[in-house]
Amino acid sequence: MNKVLVVGLDALDPKLVEAWLPDLPTLQRLIKSGISGPLQSIIQPVTPAAWTAMISGHNQGYFGFTDYFYRPTSGYTPQFVHSGAIRCATIDQQLAAAGRRSVMIGVPVSYPPVAAAGDVSVSCFMAPSLNRSITNPPELQKEILAATSQPYLLDVTVENGSSPYLDELADQLIEFDQQRFDIALHLMKTRQWEMLFLVCMGTDRVGHYFMRYQDPEHRLYPGKTPYADNIRKHYQYCDQRLGELLQAAGNDTTVIVVSDHGIQRLDGKVFLNRWLIENGYLRLNKKPDKPLPIQSADIDWAHTQAWAMGYGGQIYINVEGREPNGCVPVHQVNELCQEISAGLSRLNDPEGKALQVDSFFGSDLFSGPYAENCPDLCVQFRDLKYLVSNRVDSGPLVAPTLIDDVDNASHAREGVFIMAGPEIPAVGHFSGLHILDIAPTILSLLEVPIPNLEGQPVHWAIQNKSPYDESDKLSLTSRLQKLYLD
Repeated sequence: MNKVLVVGLDALDPKLVEAWLPDLPTLQRLIKSGISGPLQSIIQPVTPAAWTAMISGHNQGYFGFTDYFYRPTSGYTPQFVHSGAIRCATIDQQLAAAGRRSVMIGVPVSYPPVAAAGDVSVSCFMAPSLNRSITNPPELQKEILAATSQPYLLDVTVENGSSPYLDELADQLIEFDQQRFDIALHLMKTRQWEMLFLVCMGTDRVGHYFMRYQDPEHRLYPGKTPYADNIRKHYQYCDQRLGELLQAAGNDTTVIVVSDHGIQRLDGKVFLNRWLIENGYLRLNKKPDKPLPIQSADIDWAHTQAWAMGYGGQIYINVEGREPNGCVPVHQVNELCQEISAGLSRLNDPEGKALQVDSFFGSDLFSGPYAENCPDLCVQFRDLKYLVSNRVDSGPLVAPTLIDDVDNASHAREGVFIMAGPEIPAVGHFSGLHILDIAPTILSLLEVPIPNLEGQPVHWAIQNKSPYDESDKLSLTSRLQKLYLD
């Protein structure tokens, strides 16, 4: 029977992969022998929602969250996302229903550990501690911890001015991904599986912590330092471990390497709730005397029209009849979104230059049973080089990245897609790939009926690719124009 190995490298960036490809022999070999190209992510490209869209084949309206928090109802109290918040079928559930066995390792959002029939799963970085069960079945936990180094790292995070930092931090990030690769190799050899889906988060964290040292255009670039190569070295490590997985999986396995989004420099932050307060859309009962996130603010909901929640730039309208104290009539929602979008377009960056704003209406982005729980407006500032703060305190509306900010990178709209295997044609570069294509691609490769999903299998798109290149089209158009096309 066919097998599919999916290796997710969170935030693996297509531009960096292209630049460093001579140093990434495993990825280079897969690209030459299969299909690859940039993978368009969702709006907003935030980790929990992006991976959930990938493994479900649905937009966020089918599971109801776009960030690390979600609204169980159309209310004001957000909760941390968790596996129970995914209210649509995912590929491992689809495969289990068809009698196929899956191994899922570190796939966001998988805490508490997901329990599909016959499946094996290891929770993601959102597991709170090892005092809780992070595996399905629960008795697997002791086994997988014995298969790798100790202590087991649930995540690698640092606070401003804290240690570990730089050299030690880079080593911990390598170990973070090393442990996931170790577990994947162990389960690959000791369990039956038709799909093994591994996600490593170190490729994301290394970008967030070291982008200022890698990108000369970063406003905090310190010049050439020993840390300039940390991201590249991390990519090389993952490339080496990927090669080990391929060897263990065997030649009859189709491999997909994928990321949920890319990574790029962070130029600054927009304090979106501050702007909404200054412009009368968000009302407070009491001004905070210290920095507060929106979740902790004393808000006058009866007179609030809009608020922002989510670092990608998600704005919610306080809709009459939907929210508990909604005050905006349904027929005015689009008009209010347009008004807010127009106002934000007049924002400038710290140097006084116009801050490019792209606006997306929720009604255009989200469909499905939980679309009402999703934002009514999503905004992206300068192609996501400016992120959003949820704070409601006073201060500048737009601020540059600061020297003591640990996080100095932002997500980029496009991730990586590479697929190769015994039945995959060596097509090379292919454009038009979308994150919602991944689930139907896996189901098709494993010969499982595809439900009503929004994407299509990538290899189907290849089969339907036009046989005409651009020069062919020009020649044919010129020939036919006199007869048919005028």
